[in-house]
Amino acid sequence: MYLLDFLNPLNNRCNARCVGCISKQEEEDLVSPQDRLTFIPTVEEIVAVAVPHLEQAEEAIVSFGQGCEGEPLLQWRRIEQAIKATRARTGRGVININTNASNPRWLQRLYDAGLDTMRASTISGHPETYTAYYRPLGYTFEDVKESLRRARDAGVYTSINLLCFPGLIDREREIEALLAFARETGLRLIQLRNLNIDPEVLLPRLPPLDSMGRALGLRTLIETLKRELPAVEIGNFSRPIRRSQNVPAE
Repeated sequence: MYLLDFLNPLNNRCNARCVGCISKQEEEDLVSPQDRLTFIPTVEEIVAVAVPHLEQAEEAIVSFGQGCEGEPLLQWRRIEQAIKATRARTGRGVININTNASNPRWLQRLYDAGLDTMRASTISGHPETYTAYYRPLGYTFEDVKESLRRARDAGVYTSINLLCFPGLIDREREIEALLAFARETGLRLIQLRNLNIDPEVLLPRLPPLDSMGRALGLRTLIETLKRELPAVEIGNFSRPIRRSQNVPAE
């Protein structure tokens, strides 16, 4: 058994405006159920939490960010320093980041610092659907893919937090795009997560569903993923997997 000790939230700003964000909504008639952090923890505070957990817990993971509280990657310098300081004190456990993977260069610095695993959030493997939901500021879906490709090349274990909305993610176009996305980026794990959102809020903001082909059902989606991507795990939680030692960081 292993424990998750999420260092979250780490940041109160975000460079995406997700339709279903649960910490900040721009529209007056949509109310966020949680508030964002009002301060940013220091490197010393982060390390003070991370090191004891990594040293004492079985198969421990410390993680920067969780989702919907701000994008941790916007604090990449602080994270880089925290990873280096943590690894200077202990080599145990796994260091992870949950992120929108919006900046490959910033993430490369974290790979080089000693990051073990990364989980990137997405609702789709198709750029049109992704952009309609995440409404990114200053980055594109191609940046997300490049971040994952660089992680693969650095030996970092990668997964995606796949937001699942029945009738969307199981459409023919979406399944094909997801398969191509996984193959291109070398994903190791797909975490399936329910997207709990009012269809009347979500669907008007997405491309027309009819343009995506037939909805085949989530059972068919999962069966297709298992058949076409046999090396990719399907699950809904992070694994305590250390970075591949045979792939040196650049």
